[in-house]
Amino acid sequence: MRRREIAVRLALGAGRGRLIRQLLTESILLALMGSALGMLFAYWGSPVLVTLMAHGPNRVTLDVHPDPSVLGFTLVVALATGIAFGVTPALRATRMSGIESVQASSRNLTASRRGRSLGRGLVIAQVALSLVMIISAGLLVRTLRNLETLEPGFSRHSVLMFGLDPTKAGYKGERAAQLRQEVLERIQQVPGVRSQSFSFLTPISGGGWDNYASFVEGYTPYPGDDMDAYINAVSPRFFETLGTPVLLGRDFGPQDHAGSAFVALINQTMARRFFANRNPLGKHFGLGEWSGKRGIEIIGVTQDAKYISLREKVPPTAYLYIPQLPQAASPGGVTFEVSSTVPPMGLAPQVRNLLQRVDSRLTATDLKTLAEQVDQSLYQEKLVSTLSSFFAVLALVLACIGLYGTMSYAVARRTNEIGIRMALGAESHRILRMVLREAVTLVMLGIVIGVPAALVASRLIGTMLYGLKATDPVTILAAVGLMAVVAVLAGYIPARRAASVDPMVALRYE
Repeated sequence: MRRREIAVRLALGAGRGRLIRQLLTESILLALMGSALGMLFAYWGSPVLVTLMAHGPNRVTLDVHPDPSVLGFTLVVALATGIAFGVTPALRATRMSGIESVQASSRNLTASRRGRSLGRGLVIAQVALSLVMIISAGLLVRTLRNLETLEPGFSRHSVLMFGLDPTKAGYKGERAAQLRQEVLERIQQVPGVRSQSFSFLTPISGGGWDNYASFVEGYTPYPGDDMDAYINAVSPRFFETLGTPVLLGRDFGPQDHAGSAFVALINQTMARRFFANRNPLGKHFGLGEWSGKRGIEIIGVTQDAKYISLREKVPPTAYLYIPQLPQAASPGGVTFEVSSTVPPMGLAPQVRNLLQRVDSRLTATDLKTLAEQVDQSLYQEKLVSTLSSFFAVLALVLACIGLYGTMSYAVARRTNEIGIRMALGAESHRILRMVLREAVTLVMLGIVIGVPAALVASRLIGTMLYGLKATDPVTILAAVGLMAVVAVLAGYIPARRAASVDPMVALRYE
């Protein structure tokens, strides 16, 4: 746009080196101003981003205030950017002699096709990269949504949990078992409690207790057969408290005790794994020497539930009765679960007071709701989803700014041409369509490049996805639609400005 000015100055005897230094200075100043605005945005936006990452019970502690090393690095990058993107235009603008420059400018050869192609190429690249970010973020956001809404096999709401280890207060053996039972009975008397239980493991706890089924009645293993089973030890009403239905048979009851035959409930997966279409009730299986020669009798089948993570494929699971565990296998610490008709954390003070009344040495540990435990298990997914969404929005904004700048420059460069067209009878809507067509072309080229690039990039995050594929068409189409709409809106503003130009003003424009 300044080629005519530079041509005149060269014709009047201005030195090429001096003009190059001036143009480089202007480029560096623009880069420094941009970096200053970027630092202000980072100073304001970083705490906001940390706040977004620290939602729920999780806390993120990061020092996001810029230090001298960050400021120095930013300054170096700004200077390098100003020089890198300023030296080529400066050399190109001053490469002709003064007379040649004036003659070129008078023939309207001021705008280099190479320069226009470079600007358009950068916009196309911005659109393509933005689309990669948007599609990746969309896949991760939908993964989080799938995990948050899946049916885990238990009710995550209105359940309070806390740990209790009687051995730390001096209780062992039978005394520890009696204490657990006493605490269970006292919890039942607290207003707002619907049901209560305790167990060795809780849902989505991240841990597991694996064992090997030494035999399963009626099942003949093949060579190399994997007969592993996930084990949990629970009290009566455990399934009622967590909202996991017993589909077949019964729950543990008063008839089950340390002196009676060993009993267990199994989940649907274990029933299908070892019994197929046969009724497993009354059948026996073994879990080591302590289960006896006859083994453990199956008294019920429960709905599948997830215990390690929400992503896991539910393994064959057996639920043992804690009072029947041998002393060596009986857990010292257990987790109590309390289902309530009131907000669960409202019961926390009463639980602490209750334990103090039973024994002042008892302390409730890791007191939280089951919903919080599930939420904590999704921390990584929420963090990645938040970060990817943040940078996708940032990339989209930058792409729109680039498109707006390019189209504004194109309109300014063609103002004289637009004036001639309008003077010859071209209507405003035709001018609008002409300019907007150029913007749409840039966006479509970016989309054509961006979609294949996004498909390649999405395969890199394939292991992080759940409930959808990396080539999910809904996510891709939604991202393309969003990119197209927002980018075209960014190009509409300069197009509208071109359509409203006064022909007489445009004809006099240089």
